[in-house]
Formats: sequence, structure tokens, C-alpha cells
Amino acid sequence: MHKKLLFKVHLILGLTAGFVLMIIGLTGSILSFEKEIIQFINKDSYFVKSLDKPKLSIEQILNDFNKKVPDAKINALTFSKDETSSMVINIASKDKKARKGINYYINPYTSEILPEVKGIGFFKFIEDIHRRLTFGDVGKQIVGASVLSLLLLMISGIYIYWPRIKNAFLKSITFKFKTKGRAFLSTMHSAIGIWVIPFYLLSCLTGLYWSYDWYNNTLHSLTGVEKQKKMQAPKSEENSVLSYMDVQKAVDLFNENVKDYEKINIRFTAKNETYTFSYLPINPTHDMAMSKIELDINKNEVINHEKFEDKSITEKLMKSILALHTGEYFGLFGKIMMFITSSLMALFTITGLMMYIGRKRKKNKVVV
Repeated sequence: MHKKLLFKVHLILGLTAGFVLMIIGLTGSILSFEKEIIQFINKDSYFVKSLDKPKLSIEQILNDFNKKVPDAKINALTFSKDETSSMVINIASKDKKARKGINYYINPYTSEILPEVKGIGFFKFIEDIHRRLTFGDVGKQIVGASVLSLLLLMISGIYIYWPRIKNAFLKSITFKFKTKGRAFLSTMHSAIGIWVIPFYLLSCLTGLYWSYDWYNNTLHSLTGVEKQKKMQAPKSEENSVLSYMDVQKAVDLFNENVKDYEKINIRFTAKNETYTFSYLPINPTHDMAMSKIELDINKNEVINHEKFEDKSITEKLMKSILALHTGEYFGLFGKIMMFITSSLMALFTITGLMMYIGRKRKKNKVVV
């Protein structure tokens, strides 16, 4: 009796949330390699030819940029030790749609402004579908509810197919193309479903972090990890007195204290005597494994230095939620697996619907 009731619950959840989950899965698969795709189609913006001369100083690049874009209010700089990487200057924008500012890609050898990056708008649209179905807060709640439904679908699915799994585990995770009709759909649905459970479980438990504040707050409360405050762009009057010479001093001081790094990001605030650098160390676990150092250029000293490698395991995991969600935490293999399993969500929706239609037809025939 309990199993029949659970099967009905599984069926109802699959039918009601299946379409939304298919959209979430397909958009998630598209987003899996967003960074690589954007870089590939914008090689002239992200990469430069390495020249047989040193890169220009940060001060000179900023001065040159100021001449080309005189009214720009600079929010942040991002640059790399890589000889072939461009530099990014982020400036404030009055456009509400560009709250994070506008990025200019710069050749660090010549201070030339490189072509505008294309394709970001498309991926932002896909991300909006993935997170909110383009319906704002209402869509966000629908996505969150669908993710919770997926958790229940996995639990109920394991319970329903447990006898098969328990008695013949190897048989339960395989299926034969020779099988026909509903039997084939059922075995394929359940077998592949078992394979993807670890990946869907990870996706759900991390994805809910952005869906519900209560879930977000509970994770931080349980782990004891403080929530990261959103970085606010400096106001125009705060940034109007930015000294490029001081920025150069800060970069020089950073290089004195940090020798090995891949990428640096520096944001500017009203406190002109202190500068905070977020940097990616050599061979990082993932691109979100950033360390942070705060420098005082007047006293020529380090105020604070937080290395990602020195953090506790819980803090590392909490700061790696996005990397866990995308699979990047586990390297290229993780991203490929998340791409495949996200794409397979369409398979579960379609096979589940086909089995439901087949069952209804069979019942109608019996009644007739």
C-alpha cells in the first residue's frame, strides 16, 4: 500500500516538475562550459601576442585609458601573470542593467583597447532561465520548488526500485536495447537514474543555496562560515580622486609579498590608503579558490592576508558552492559529468511522460 502511494507521489512530482526540471537541466548543460566558449569566440579580446618586451606599468596603462575614456570611473582591475592574457578594466555604468559595471579588455603591452566581448548577453539570458525562468522572484520560487521535487523524486525512486537494486545490483544499473516498449523505457529510466543520483544530489544541495534564503542562512549557521558581503562599486565622488601612482605602489607592494599567483583582481574603495587584492594562487583547485590580501601603501605593510589554502575544510566548501554546483571543483572531469547529467534531465522527463501515457492507454484498454 505504501509503495503504491509513493509511486503515485513519484508520478505526480514527475509530471508537475518534470518540464521545469528539463529546462533547468538543459540550460545548466549550456552554462557548463560558458567560460571556455566565451573565451574561444573572443580570442582577440582575451588573448594577446606575447612581445619581446616587458608589459607596461599599471600606472601607464591607467593613464592611457583615462585619455581614451576620460569620464570613466574605474571600479576594478583584473590582470594575470600569463604573458598572453589581456587586462580588464571595469568602470562604473549608469545603466541599471550593468550594475557590475562595464569591462574593457586591454593589451598590457600597448594599452590598446581590445574588441568588445560578444556572447555574454546570451549566457546571461540562459542563466536567467536556469535560475528564474525569466520570471523574477516568482520564477526563482518555481525553480526552488522543482529542485526540492527532484530530491523527493530521487528518494522515492530509490525506494520504488530498491528490491531490484538489492537483489540484482548490476542488473539494476544496466539495460538492453533489445527490450521493447514500456519495459525498455522503465529499465532505462531506472538504470540511468541510479547513475546520475550522486550528480543530481550535488546539484540540488548546492543549487538550493541561491533559491532560498532560509537554506542559505542554515548552511552558514551550521558551518559557522560568515556570509560574504557583496562588493559595492564605489560612488563617483569616492573614485574621482583615484591616484594611478598609488595604484602602482599598491601593485608593487603586492608583488613584494606575493610571488606566485595566476590572476589578480583589485577593487577601489573610498579608503585610498588601503588596497584589497583578491588573487588566484598557482595551480588553484578552481577559479573561485581566491586568496585575499589587504595592503597599506602609506605604511608599506600588509594589514591582513587570508590564504584560501589555510582555510578550514568547511570554509573551503562554503566558498566553493558555485564550483561544486558546476562540477569545476573536480576539474575537467567534473564539468563534463555535470554537462552530461544535466543534459540527461530531458531523457527522464520524456521517458517518464512516455511511461505515463503508456500506462494510461493500457488502463483504458482494460476498461474497454
